[in-house]
Formats: sequence, structure tokens, C-alpha cells
Amino acid sequence: MQPKLLIFDWDGTLADTTNPIIETVQQAFYECGLAKPPADRIRNLIGRSLMQMMQQLAPSAGMSKHEELVETYAAHYLNPNNHNMKLFDSAVPCLNTLKGQGYLLAVATGKGRTGLDRAIGQTGTAHFWAATTCASEQPSKPAPEMVFALCDALGLMPSETLVVGDTTYDLQMAANAKASAVAVATGAHTKAQLAAEPCLAVLDGLAELPALLAAL
Repeated sequence: MQPKLLIFDWDGTLADTTNPIIETVQQAFYECGLAKPPADRIRNLIGRSLMQMMQQLAPSAGMSKHEELVETYAAHYLNPNNHNMKLFDSAVPCLNTLKGQGYLLAVATGKGRTGLDRAIGQTGTAHFWAATTCASEQPSKPAPEMVFALCDALGLMPSETLVVGDTTYDLQMAANAKASAVAVATGAHTKAQLAAEPCLAVLDGLAELPALLAAL
């Protein structure tokens, strides 16, 4: 069945932010007096809320240190939300095509509202989105509430929805909401990781999405 609503993750799906996120997390740890986590540990957590990332990367630190890490990350000049947010080259052409074909487009992201609004503003993409939600408003992925909230806002059912994301958390969120999903291998998680989760396909990038949808 053709979906009516396409829900996009942001980091690693629409925006080329995986390495900047890793660098910003590592720098936040350094500035907060903690050892820098390995890049692969951070990579595997991208897609979760920022607080969940910090809690899992520094499990023995207290809540005050976790809050300090989150605040340092959010304010840091390396943070792509604050400087040089870069979309993948295929993102805007893909979104233009899909919107022109009548799909409703939305965003569900592990960012907070401030970070998401900054990212949308930097990239000039506000006109694409029928609705957006984030981890400061709903439980973090892989919980299904972001899908439910967007569907409720737009008067649709999860069965009419397709989630597009680059992490296993995106695909698990879709499955938990009883929505379909497509993976793009442009972000934090590998093709092998993505293929092990429920999804219609693992694409090399967003440029392949319109053809896949046409074939459904």
C-alpha cells in the first residue's frame, strides 16, 4: 500500500552530521573533565536522545554531570545545529519530488526542539514539513510515540506511514508503531545493522527513495 505520510529522521538521513556529532560529543566530554568516548561507541548511540547518549556513555557519572554534558554539547561551536548544518546533496531534490507527488512530509528526530528548529532554519526546509516532533517532546526512539504524535497531528494512521531513517532505532520505532520503514545507509549504522531490522529496503541514499515508493 502506498503511504500517505513520510516521516524522516534528521541526522544521518537528511543531514550529513554523523562525524560532527561524534566530534562534538568527544569535545563536550573533554571540556567536562571526562575521557573522550571512542567514536564507535558514540556512533552506535546516534539516534537516541542526547541525555540517553550521555547517560550510556558515562554511566557512572551523576545526573548533574550528565546535564553538564548535554548543556556543553548543545552550546558547542562544533555542534552542527549551531554552525554549518549540511544536508546531503540528494535531500532537497528528493523532498521536492515527494512533496510534488502529494506525500505529506514530517520529521521525527532525537534532537531537542531548539536544535531541530535551528537545523530547519539553517537549511531553509520549513516549507517541506507538515509536522515535526523530537526527543524533548516525546519518548526517545525506539519508542513509537513520535510516530503516534505525528499521525495524530495529521489525522492519519501508522499503517498509512513510512519512516525513513539511518539507524536501527528509526526502524525499531516504526515497527513498534506498526508503521513501515525504509533505511538509508548514509549515517551512523551499517548496512548489515540496518538489514537486520524490519524494513522494506536498505537504500544507498535518498536519491533512490522516489523510485522505491513508485514501485510499492
